Amino acid sequence: MYTEIFDDVISITHNDYSGHLDKKGWDEPEKYRTWIKRMEDEDVLDAGTFQEIVEDYLLDFKDRHMYFRLKDNEKHNIYHNGFSTRRFDDKLHVTEVTDEDRLETGDALLSLDDVPISVLVEKHARELFETVAERENWKPIIQRYTSCEVEARDGTIKMLELKQFAQQDRKPRFKVDKLNNDVLFMSLPSFGDVKAVEMLLEQYEGELDTAEKLIIDVRENGGGSDLAFRNLLPYLFPEGENSISLEDSTQEFNCTRRNVELTAKVFGQFLENINDETIKKNLNKYVEDMKKNVGQGFKILEDEPPAINIHGKAFPKKVVVLSDVNCASASEALIELCRQSSKSVVIGRPTAGVNDYSNLVIEEWEDLFELWYPTSKLAGVNKRTAGEAVSVIHPEIYIPWTSKHTCEDMDLKKALEFLEE
Repeated sequence: MYTEIFDDVISITHNDYSGHLDKKGWDEPEKYRTWIKRMEDEDVLDAGTFQEIVEDYLLDFKDRHMYFRLKDNEKHNIYHNGFSTRRFDDKLHVTEVTDEDRLETGDALLSLDDVPISVLVEKHARELFETVAERENWKPIIQRYTSCEVEARDGTIKMLELKQFAQQDRKPRFKVDKLNNDVLFMSLPSFGDVKAVEMLLEQYEGELDTAEKLIIDVRENGGGSDLAFRNLLPYLFPEGENSISLEDSTQEFNCTRRNVELTAKVFGQFLENINDETIKKNLNKYVEDMKKNVGQGFKILEDEPPAINIHGKAFPKKVVVLSDVNCASASEALIELCRQSSKSVVIGRPTAGVNDYSNLVIEEWEDLFELWYPTSKLAGVNKRTAGEAVSVIHPEIYIPWTSKHTCEDMDLKKALEFLEE
């Protein structure tokens, strides 16, 4: 079973994945296929190990918008360590605690299985992917270890055996707070639920229409649909008509038969919760245009370079958007639009930079595995040097991440200072 699934994954990365031409020759599939077949023949390969091997293979493509997952269902449970970290110097500082009650925000991991963090940075350079510490993702790496040395906030040192906690479906917490008389703070941790965002904007429409200043936090927003923030755009642009060119966002779609079928499936599920007839019409046309071009390689489906007209509002007068490395996909699209507004400023750190290859679909096997992969690419990708870094979106005001962020929101502090200027 595992070898056949991996052969299907290879077929996708070599034909259906929208980066397959740009990254031809980057991967070594035969090395992994031999590894998988040997373990399968020896009957020592389980679902979890197979998932890790395929994820390692996908690292060859250097694309954070493609991943191989185990489905969390009755066949297999997904586990995690119950906390999140971020590296500063040679320590992994605890930034969030969900289930691990022996740790607190502000504690720091000094080693894993007695190996110092500085050594692990070199050992896991391939998986960490980044050259800047604040952009590294240590979560999947920590899962491979059994113990850690922890420096508590008071300076004491202790050893902990790492625990595994069952994955829980935690719904994103949207919120709007008034920080003072003229500053409204809006947290948008996801654009995955279009209705939830639209309902939030409806609920606080009065506050948005009268707020002098607005701070929008999308630092942990991993994306979803651009439709989720369409009703937010008028607040981000100056009063009157604003014509925003999206020429740099022109997409080329890899119109393979598999991509058309999986796109139709994704859209069908998405449209179950959408009542807007214009959106339905546009998405159905998108699928029909892909069908017409099946087998013809990459095609630009739009008739002309896209642009949008945004009727801006008088209030708020100044807007700050908080950005970070976990800001990805649809939230990056929002950041990019904000960079084109004279009344909006982006503060924080560069985004994930995953939108060179986008419009993800999902292939499934055995109700156990999922491969999420992009089916389109930015037309401008073709003009880059092979292997050149993805185009992250940089903030106008950069705030380096340090250990101070674990005890105080330095980004929010800077945003308030900026709004008072």
